[in-house]
Amino acid sequence: MNNLARTERLRLVDAARRAGEDAPTLCEGWTTRDLATHLVIRERHLAAALGIFMPKFEGKLEAQEQAYASMPYPRLLGLVASPPRWTPGGWPGVESVMNTAEYLVHHEDIRRAAIEWIPRRLSLPENRAVWTACRTALLPFAAKAEGRVEIVGPGFGQRSAGRHASGSSGRTSGITITGEPVEILLYLMGREEHALVDVR
Repeated sequence: MNNLARTERLRLVDAARRAGEDAPTLCEGWTTRDLATHLVIRERHLAAALGIFMPKFEGKLEAQEQAYASMPYPRLLGLVASPPRWTPGGWPGVESVMNTAEYLVHHEDIRRAAIEWIPRRLSLPENRAVWTACRTALLPFAAKAEGRVEIVGPGFGQRSAGRHASGSSGRTSGITITGEPVEILLYLMGREEHALVDVR
């Protein structure tokens, strides 16, 4: 698998098309249309995308969201599928880092919001790419944790990050998250209730 980010982009678009524009996602309050709008704004309107994190840009974000609200759904998904050439997410070497986790996790946001779903089985090269994304996602997750965080992907390795904290008994506290790379990534990206992992 040369480019899992691009593959997951197209898989997400296909899942969103089959689900329909009003289908729910794991992103609270978002339909598949809302999710597609988020992805388009993220790549095509940097100032507006900053409104997700910075209050002073919220007006630009809302304006762009309204602009896409009336766009036919197939056309909106077409924009998701075909990003502009100038976006950093399309540059060699940047695309994988910037978009692998983004599109894989949002693809699962659509899949796992359905009443019935089953875990996907990715190829070995795809799983290796996801494991790399897990190692990157571990750092911000561990920075917010109270103790050390270790991730274990059987067949892929293990990695730990974070502070060594001691509980009231004097023992070092922390958690170990074990599972398939996709499931670990979902857990690290805030989908704890929907990730099939073992946490100890």
